[in-house]
Amino acid sequence: MKRNIISLLLLSASVLLNSCGNFLDEMPDNRAQIDNVDKIKALLVSAYPNRFYASSIEARGDGIIDHGSTLNGQLAPSFSFNFTNFKWDEFSTTESADDMENYWGASYAAIAAANHALEAIEKLGTPQESLPYKAEALLCRAYSHFTLLTLFANFFDEANRTTNPGIPYMVKPETVINGQYDRETVDATLAKVKADVVEGMKHIGTAAAYEQPKFHFTLNAARLLSIRIALFERNYNDVIALTTQLLPQVAVYGTVVDDEDKPILNGDGTETKVPRPDDMAYLTCQSSFFDWISATKTATSVFSVGLKFTNVANSNIILASEPYSLLDRVVASNAAVRYTYSNAAFTKIIQKNASGSDWSFPVFTMGSSAMATSPSVVPKTYEDFKLSDINSSSGTPHVRVILFRLEEAILARAEAFAMTGKYDEALADLTMYSQKRTKSEELIDFYFSRDKVVDFYKKELDGVSPFVNNNFNASRFTTNFSNYEGRLQRGLLMAVLDARRTEYINEGMRWFDILRWNIPVKHVLKSGSTSTLTPDDDRRVIQIPQTAALSGIEGNRYTNIPHPWN
Repeated sequence: MKRNIISLLLLSASVLLNSCGNFLDEMPDNRAQIDNVDKIKALLVSAYPNRFYASSIEARGDGIIDHGSTLNGQLAPSFSFNFTNFKWDEFSTTESADDMENYWGASYAAIAAANHALEAIEKLGTPQESLPYKAEALLCRAYSHFTLLTLFANFFDEANRTTNPGIPYMVKPETVINGQYDRETVDATLAKVKADVVEGMKHIGTAAAYEQPKFHFTLNAARLLSIRIALFERNYNDVIALTTQLLPQVAVYGTVVDDEDKPILNGDGTETKVPRPDDMAYLTCQSSFFDWISATKTATSVFSVGLKFTNVANSNIILASEPYSLLDRVVASNAAVRYTYSNAAFTKIIQKNASGSDWSFPVFTMGSSAMATSPSVVPKTYEDFKLSDINSSSGTPHVRVILFRLEEAILARAEAFAMTGKYDEALADLTMYSQKRTKSEELIDFYFSRDKVVDFYKKELDGVSPFVNNNFNASRFTTNFSNYEGRLQRGLLMAVLDARRTEYINEGMRWFDILRWNIPVKHVLKSGSTSTLTPDDDRRVIQIPQTAALSGIEGNRYTNIPHPWN
């Protein structure tokens, strides 16, 4: 394992640029003393990255096309990070608030703030009243490291986690120039992430302990971080156990009957069952998930829907953030965006599902333009433009984004149930998830069942090219795809991933599912040049930023590119 140098220029300078407080504007000997718990509490505001990755990684995924021009008719892309991510280039040609180099720096800035808080707590002798803030700092440190690990390291190559390079795990404030650190391995980095999460969960405060609980790690936010880690590791039993701490499992099912009151049987002879509307799990989901049906009916503008969706009073929101980001402008497909969803892909994502109903989301089309088709959006953000001062017309765009919400938990559990052979439980979770976001509000009319799923995905299940049937995923299923159970399991997985794609459109989550499930992605430039990102392509792992490489960190391998641009 090589030793890597991370200079003060890389990490501490990133902190200088990105952190909210003046405590990092001086060398340690001249820095204001963090000598009480109130100052530590204030410091932890800086322990969350003030950049966001969604715009960059969304452009890397499937369904994105080159429209040929922006809404203003510009042929050149105004958002270079969007263009270079669409092409899976190693580096952005122009700096942007949303490029991956800035996210790297912002994440290590947040980690540095967490480490300064932990150091201050230790110097105070770790008084009892500091324990919730120590826990928050550990969870912040784990969150940033884990996100960087899944983006900048080959985390999803499960067979080689013990040898694939990870990322440097910072556990102390940097006080010397040219401090040396190991990049480690993926497994080593992951072990430290999990250790911080376990330790952090011992003393993390509840929502009542914070003035703004939705902007701080709480026990439920820590559980959701643990669920994401377990899902990405394929530790499905942990996913089920952790999710059930947040959302109960269905205890009471009803049997669906035909007009003659006879049970409707599936192709494997089982009765069709759905969660009863008076079941506690069903009631919890109904009262907790964001109500897209209501939002659709009352939608008046992109802004009003985005404001409603990101309102931290919503019970489904567990952790939110307001980073400096252009995400709202990219999502809205304004004059600067050229690389976004095709209308065909967007329509497929937000329309029908295997319950027999259409998804219900408010869709706004962003006007006519020089584009062949005008892109549509589901508004899920709003921009808070912060002026430099009260006398200035300039400032920075900040966007409220949801880092963790309850819908992630139930979809993770549905996947875990499907992959562990608990098919009725997986169908129940999908049905409960869908009830606030399908066009029918009647459970009796639209629900997920075994036959519905198998029939809905018949074309994919019969094909040889879909990801569920390719060689890269062959060892991940315990059932033969030629029999009913094998088709059901694969169909359920596709139903879950489709629901996740719809739920998280424009939020970047699809990229992680592409990596987790070896889904190939083909991009086409307006010139006709094409490239396909297959599961064995090195470009799936985002390149370590050039600033880090200049400081001695070894970059990721970009040598195996089976389908280069032609």
